[in-house]
Amino acid sequence: MPKKYISIQDAADLSKKSVQTIRRAIKAKKISARRKRTPQGFNYMVELDSLNNAFGLKPVKEESKETKKSAPVKKTSESKDISIGANDFKDFVRTMETLLAQHNEERKSFLQLVNTLQEKIFVLENQLNLLKAPPKKRWFSFRK
Repeated sequence: MPKKYISIQDAADLSKKSVQTIRRAIKAKKISARRKRTPQGFNYMVELDSLNNAFGLKPVKEESKETKKSAPVKKTSESKDISIGANDFKDFVRTMETLLAQHNEERKSFLQLVNTLQEKIFVLENQLNLLKAPPKKRWFSFRK
Protein backbone atom coordinates (compact mmCIF):
# COMPACT_ATOMS: atom_id res chain seq x y z
CA MET A 1 0.00 0.00 0.00
CA PRO A 2 1.51 3.37 -0.97
CA LYS A 3 2.13 5.91 1.75
CA LYS A 4 -0.15 8.91 1.87
CA TYR A 5 1.34 12.33 2.45
CA ILE A 6 -0.51 15.48 3.46
CA SER A 7 0.58 19.06 3.99
CA ILE A 8 1.51 20.41 7.41
CA GLN A 9 -1.62 22.58 7.47
CA ASP A 10 -3.83 19.57 6.75
CA ALA A 11 -1.99 17.55 9.41
CA ALA A 12 -2.58 20.35 11.91
CA ASP A 13 -6.27 20.45 11.03
CA LEU A 14 -6.64 16.66 11.33
CA SER A 15 -4.81 16.43 14.66
CA LYS A 16 -6.31 19.67 16.02
CA LYS A 17 -2.79 20.86 16.82
CA SER A 18 -0.97 23.96 15.68
CA VAL A 19 1.28 24.01 12.64
CA GLN A 20 4.22 24.78 14.90
CA THR A 21 3.49 21.66 16.99
CA ILE A 22 3.54 19.54 13.82
CA ARG A 23 6.85 21.13 12.80
CA ARG A 24 8.33 20.38 16.25
CA ALA A 25 7.17 16.74 15.99
CA ILE A 26 8.84 16.45 12.58
CA LYS A 27 12.05 17.92 13.96
CA ALA A 28 11.94 15.52 16.93
CA LYS A 29 11.36 12.65 14.44
CA LYS A 30 8.06 11.70 16.09
CA ILE A 31 6.39 12.09 12.70
CA SER A 32 7.94 11.01 9.44
CA ALA A 33 7.83 13.55 6.65
CA ARG A 34 9.47 14.34 3.36
CA ARG A 35 10.54 17.65 1.94
CA LYS A 36 8.90 18.93 -1.19
CA ARG A 37 10.89 21.53 -3.11
CA THR A 38 9.08 24.74 -4.09
CA PRO A 39 10.37 27.96 -5.66
CA GLN A 40 10.23 29.63 -2.24
CA GLY A 41 12.08 26.85 -0.42
CA PHE A 42 10.84 23.58 1.01
CA ASN A 43 7.45 22.39 2.21
CA TYR A 44 7.13 19.34 4.42
CA MET A 45 4.65 16.64 3.51
CA VAL A 46 3.63 14.58 6.55
CA GLU A 47 3.02 10.84 6.33
CA LEU A 48 -0.57 10.20 7.34
CA ASP A 49 0.08 6.89 9.16
CA SER A 50 2.85 8.35 11.31
CA LEU A 51 0.59 11.31 12.18
CA ASN A 52 -2.15 8.91 13.25
CA ASN A 53 0.30 6.91 15.38
CA ALA A 54 1.95 9.96 16.96
CA PHE A 55 -1.25 11.65 18.07
CA GLY A 56 -3.47 8.56 18.49
CA LEU A 57 -5.86 9.50 15.71
CA LYS A 58 -8.23 7.09 14.05
CA PRO A 59 -7.38 6.42 10.41
CA VAL A 60 -9.67 8.26 8.03
CA LYS A 61 -11.35 5.91 5.58
CA GLU A 62 -11.86 7.26 2.12
CA GLU A 63 -15.02 6.59 0.17
CA SER A 64 -14.49 5.03 -3.19
CA LYS A 65 -15.35 7.01 -6.29
CA GLU A 66 -18.08 4.54 -7.13
CA THR A 67 -19.80 5.11 -3.79
CA LYS A 68 -19.77 8.85 -4.30
CA LYS A 69 -21.23 8.58 -7.78
CA SER A 70 -23.93 6.07 -6.97
CA ALA A 71 -25.31 7.92 -3.95
CA PRO A 72 -28.78 9.14 -4.92
CA VAL A 73 -29.67 12.77 -4.44
CA LYS A 74 -32.72 13.14 -2.26
CA LYS A 75 -35.13 15.96 -2.93
CA THR A 76 -36.96 17.22 0.07
CA SER A 77 -40.30 18.91 0.19
CA GLU A 78 -38.54 22.06 1.38
CA SER A 79 -37.13 22.80 -2.07
CA LYS A 80 -39.43 25.09 -4.01
CA ASP A 81 -39.59 25.96 -7.66
CA ILE A 82 -38.71 29.59 -8.20
CA SER A 83 -40.34 31.16 -11.19
CA ILE A 84 -39.66 34.68 -12.35
CA GLY A 85 -42.53 36.44 -13.99
CA ALA A 86 -42.79 39.56 -16.11
CA ASN A 87 -43.80 41.66 -13.09
CA ASP A 88 -40.70 40.59 -11.19
CA PHE A 89 -38.55 41.54 -14.15
CA LYS A 90 -40.24 44.96 -14.42
CA ASP A 91 -39.69 45.56 -10.69
CA PHE A 92 -36.06 44.65 -11.12
CA VAL A 93 -35.68 47.04 -14.06
CA ARG A 94 -37.31 49.88 -12.06
CA THR A 95 -35.02 49.20 -9.12
CA MET A 96 -31.96 49.23 -11.35
CA GLU A 97 -33.06 52.50 -12.99
CA THR A 98 -33.50 54.20 -9.62
CA LEU A 99 -30.11 52.93 -8.49
CA LEU A 100 -28.50 54.28 -11.66
CA ALA A 101 -30.19 57.66 -11.18
CA GLN A 102 -28.95 57.83 -7.58
CA HIS A 103 -25.47 56.87 -8.72
CA ASN A 104 -25.43 59.64 -11.34
CA GLU A 105 -26.56 62.23 -8.76
CA GLU A 106 -23.89 61.11 -6.31
CA ARG A 107 -21.27 61.18 -9.05
CA LYS A 108 -22.22 64.75 -10.00
CA SER A 109 -22.07 65.93 -6.39
CA PHE A 110 -18.72 64.20 -5.95
CA LEU A 111 -17.31 65.88 -9.06
CA GLN A 112 -18.53 69.27 -7.78
CA LEU A 113 -16.77 68.62 -4.49
CA VAL A 114 -13.55 67.65 -6.27
CA ASN A 115 -13.68 70.81 -8.41
CA THR A 116 -14.23 72.97 -5.34
CA LEU A 117 -11.28 71.35 -3.59
CA GLN A 118 -9.08 71.83 -6.65
CA GLU A 119 -9.95 75.54 -6.75
CA LYS A 120 -9.15 75.94 -3.04
CA ILE A 121 -5.84 74.11 -3.47
CA PHE A 122 -4.98 76.38 -6.42
CA VAL A 123 -5.72 79.49 -4.32
CA LEU A 124 -3.63 78.18 -1.41
CA GLU A 125 -0.71 77.35 -3.73
CA ASN A 126 -0.80 80.89 -5.14
CA GLN A 127 -0.82 82.38 -1.64
CA LEU A 128 2.08 80.17 -0.64
CA ASN A 129 4.07 81.23 -3.71
CA LEU A 130 3.42 84.90 -2.88
CA LEU A 131 4.69 84.35 0.65
CA LYS A 132 7.82 82.59 -0.61
CA ALA A 133 8.66 85.32 -3.15
CA PRO A 134 11.06 88.02 -1.89
CA PRO A 135 9.48 91.44 -1.35
CA LYS A 136 9.90 93.92 -4.20
CA LYS A 137 10.90 96.84 -1.97
CA ARG A 138 12.69 96.63 1.28
CA TRP A 139 10.94 98.67 3.87
CA PHE A 140 14.08 99.02 5.98
CA SER A 141 16.41 100.37 3.31
CA PHE A 142 17.44 103.95 4.06
CA ARG A 143 19.96 104.65 1.33
CA LYS A 144 20.38 103.68 -2.23
